[in-house]
Amino acid sequence: MSLLDPEKNKRSEDKVVYRKILTGEATFRGGLISPFHRWFRLTPSYGPELVEIMLAETETCDKHVVLDPFAGGGTTLIQCKLNQIAAYGFEINPMLHFNCRVSTNWQLNASLLRKNLENLSSFYFEKKLALKNAEVEETGIRLPAIHNIFRWWRKDVLKDLLVLKLAITTARMDEPERNFFLLGLAGVLVPDLTNVTLGRLQLHFVDKTGRDIEVWSTFSNHIEEMLSDLESTGSKVANTPSTVFMTDSTHLEGIDIPQKIDRVITSPPYPNRYSYVWNTRPHLYFFDFLSNSKQAADLDKITIGGTWGSATSILNKGVIDPLYPIINQKVSPIAGQIREQDNLMANYITKYFNMLAKQIVAQDRFLSDYARCAYVVGCSRIKGIFIETDKILGEIFEGLDLGYQIHKIERIRKRHSDKDLHEAIVYVYKGCRKQNKKQYSISSN
Repeated sequence: MSLLDPEKNKRSEDKVVYRKILTGEATFRGGLISPFHRWFRLTPSYGPELVEIMLAETETCDKHVVLDPFAGGGTTLIQCKLNQIAAYGFEINPMLHFNCRVSTNWQLNASLLRKNLENLSSFYFEKKLALKNAEVEETGIRLPAIHNIFRWWRKDVLKDLLVLKLAITTARMDEPERNFFLLGLAGVLVPDLTNVTLGRLQLHFVDKTGRDIEVWSTFSNHIEEMLSDLESTGSKVANTPSTVFMTDSTHLEGIDIPQKIDRVITSPPYPNRYSYVWNTRPHLYFFDFLSNSKQAADLDKITIGGTWGSATSILNKGVIDPLYPIINQKVSPIAGQIREQDNLMANYITKYFNMLAKQIVAQDRFLSDYARCAYVVGCSRIKGIFIETDKILGEIFEGLDLGYQIHKIERIRKRHSDKDLHEAIVYVYKGCRKQNKKQYSISSN
């Protein structure tokens, strides 16, 4: 079913090109061995090489300012810093915000951190010896409030993890140094020290009974990698500004950015019901960002594409209306087809594109008149209906009358879930602002 008039649909079709990019370049795998990117692994996320491709395509240099409104694993922020490009980020997930903030602070003293590591080692092994005969519930250390905790961690491993966390949180050191070590622990918590494995999208529980799991050596080896990254970085690169706000990127009323943004390099969640809250759930509870399941569900409800917990039941009620005319034009016909089979998924797809449009509108006040945007998105199939996320997003940019035109839609690789589905980079450039520019207010829907 065509959702636009034939001529306009043809124009968007003409913008689609194909470029094969290897999985190691496009995905998180490229960051597993890359300095700073390897501090914390987020699955799924795009790789540093893909950021380089987008920076080159948008002709971004160190005179520009970059924004990533879905900062996630911090890939864009880190890669910009390595290129001495000032960057800002928005992130709603507190664990991911913490990661972005800490993994872009390269002004730490590596020698001091090594001394702190020695002190942590002494505390850890002394405390571990003192608690040798105690069960984890008898240590006096508060357990994470996650449901069914011993499904997530073996008791012996959890006890060692909590002793190490206690060592870090009670040690005499400044907050930046403490955060460095906490992120180091977060970086190996999953999957190394937790009863899970990382699939292509979601965490999966695995039985690690009988496996040799050494908490301290796993942690300290990772810290050594992090220290190596700090020691190999020059001061000019380390001093390149990088700022990340913990905020909902669709509601930015209280955010102040003193510079105009020249480039937006990002990847919003895909329309696949994937939950970043679920994939960071062990971190969120272990590091005390969450203390109950309601907080997790509330967080997922306000994320783009989130459908975990009570967010699912909410989507199953009534009909979610389009917030903008372009959403009504582009998305409502698709939602109508899906609704014949599944009301929840029809509401899901409407909410998804509503929120993407809200995000585009919300960030507009920060952007320069000639800003260039690159959004990595994934096409999807819902109830047998093909969702061309890339083309829809490009038309939303144009249809909001904020001065954007589609520069190019570059389909870069096929997705694992369906041979006919692609991931793509949607390039849209400002500079064609209409005289009758519409003014949008951000609603709470």
